[in-house]
Amino acid sequence: MNDRFPSETEHLLRSAGWAPGRSVEVEPCLMAWRSLELDATAGPVSFVREFDGLFIRHPPFVDIVDVRHFDHTRFDVAHSVRGIPPRVHREYMNLAGFDLYPVGENRSHMTLMAGRDGRLFSGVDNFLFVHVGDLESALVAICQGVSPIPFGEWSL
Repeated sequence: MNDRFPSETEHLLRSAGWAPGRSVEVEPCLMAWRSLELDATAGPVSFVREFDGLFIRHPPFVDIVDVRHFDHTRFDVAHSVRGIPPRVHREYMNLAGFDLYPVGENRSHMTLMAGRDGRLFSGVDNFLFVHVGDLESALVAICQGVSPIPFGEWSL
């Protein structure tokens, strides 16, 4: 174990395939961001290099007929870019006031986006939420089952 993450978070990350020093190819991620007309090299490249491709099961959970169902987060830039209409992405950026880089999905319906300010945002429908702290703090909070807080919404 290391001191970078709380032990529970590190256990969840390792169970998903993460290890210290993990590094994946980021060119497909950069291409996906460019398709949204983002300055790809200004995005959270080091975060994506380490976490892209992970599917993390984490709290909260619900028990249904003696079966425990965990929440999950999937870090997959290309998949999240394909899943967000460009107009919706622009609306989220308008609310945030800066570029947002899709990095994954939470709960299969919230698009996770890293902001140029180093925070992690979640968008669903016409609502934008923000996770407290920087990207790593947000990752820990997600693994602990902490929900993001409302940031803004646009009129439909």
